Amino acid sequence: MAISRVAAAALGTLLALHAASAAPGRHLDYAESYDRLVYAFVFGSNDTCRVIRRPSPPAFTLDDLLRRPPGPDYRGEASDKILAEFTFGRFGRPLHIVPMAGGDFLITFANRAPEGGKPAQDRIYHLKEKGYEERLEYAALPEETLPPWPVLARALEAPKAREHPPDPLSFAFVSIEPVPGRLLVARQSEGGNGLLDEFVCFGLNVPGREVELPRREELLRLLREDEPLFRAGAAWALGLGGDRTACPELREALGRTDLASARALLAGALVRCGDATARKSLRQILVEEKETGARRAAARALVTGKPERGDADALVGVLADGDGRTAELALLGLALLGREAWAAIDRGARAQKPEARAAAACALGWLDTREAEARLLHLVGDGDEAVQSAAAVALTSPPRTILPENLADFARALDAARLKKNKRAAHRLSVLARHAKLDHEKILKALVDLAPFHAEAIRSLAALTGQPLETPEACKEWWKARG
Repeated sequence: MAISRVAAAALGTLLALHAASAAPGRHLDYAESYDRLVYAFVFGSNDTCRVIRRPSPPAFTLDDLLRRPPGPDYRGEASDKILAEFTFGRFGRPLHIVPMAGGDFLITFANRAPEGGKPAQDRIYHLKEKGYEERLEYAALPEETLPPWPVLARALEAPKAREHPPDPLSFAFVSIEPVPGRLLVARQSEGGNGLLDEFVCFGLNVPGREVELPRREELLRLLREDEPLFRAGAAWALGLGGDRTACPELREALGRTDLASARALLAGALVRCGDATARKSLRQILVEEKETGARRAAARALVTGKPERGDADALVGVLADGDGRTAELALLGLALLGREAWAAIDRGARAQKPEARAAAACALGWLDTREAEARLLHLVGDGDEAVQSAAAVALTSPPRTILPENLADFARALDAARLKKNKRAAHRLSVLARHAKLDHEKILKALVDLAPFHAEAIRSLAALTGQPLETPEACKEWWKARG
């Protein structure tokens, strides 16, 4: 379900069916039998909501509603009853509206959260109590957290925290009322760049305003629903608990799901519930899927499901992904793998495409081995400036001591920065030489040669030698006098 289509529906008349929700582009589904049907219509510049109960479905489809929505004069048929009428006021027109409990309550869901996070304007209205409204409370829903970045043994300082300002989020919803007064909701969130951010599934009892994770039997029911957003949301919730007994139902739902992002959620839930074979589906999505949101969901699933050696090639493959968040998730997965990811990352560092080599350089910086460090130092001499810079950044974010067996390679990297005329690499490597106190003969000579190209080399040489060196000529004279 694309958010853009749901949002388009919200611009016209919104219609919500008691105990069922119609998806965009479909005829309303009246397969179940109800004693009474309740509809909510929204119209006008003041976002007026009129709630109508009628004994049978109206004679128009959702497509008709979107093309020719009823105006403010529409009050139903003669046999219909108007239960309530009010305006949404300062809260604005919601995206998704659900009458509940025969029209006693109205649940509304907003389509935006400008500051990111959970929507702040989702509300519950008691239609029989004038002026009653409560904001839905999401505090009981668990927050999914990613594993922390590993600590490099030779780091000279802690790496800077990776902080992302919250993206504005847009939401799409599907809902169902399995029994009167109980609402099950699946929500899809998208970031400001239009890419999938998360799936969430929750339950709500009315009266009341606190949402909660659905019960196990409810989640298994949602896995059988036709709407893939229900299945994805249920998979998210089952994966949180690592429910091994849910694997058969998750596998069955995965087998009949085509939507790539939902497949990623289902496969990720299977991995977290103990079915390692589902990793193949996640890797396949990373390698073959063109939808960026699906790749991001698959990368997140591999990271939260504890990456394994066999995931490394697929993770390396998306390091250069155009979506930076997907690339960072892949980088975290490789960092968590550590030495187990060496072979896959090294293949990336030797790739023909420079963007692949630059991306692999970022991952090499998280491998605390002699081979990874030597490969990074070699990449400073790459023929592509972006690769050179990426390698220098990886060596210095965070700065680390250089292994004794790689000191000569470090000196050659300084020479390469000078010969390639790469000021960014020259600056970073010069600062690292000073910070790590690399008082090595070949490194000192390389700093002397680098001094006419970059002033940072002079400052580092002065700090390492204790000499009052301020110019390239002074550096040369010192080296000459040193013999």
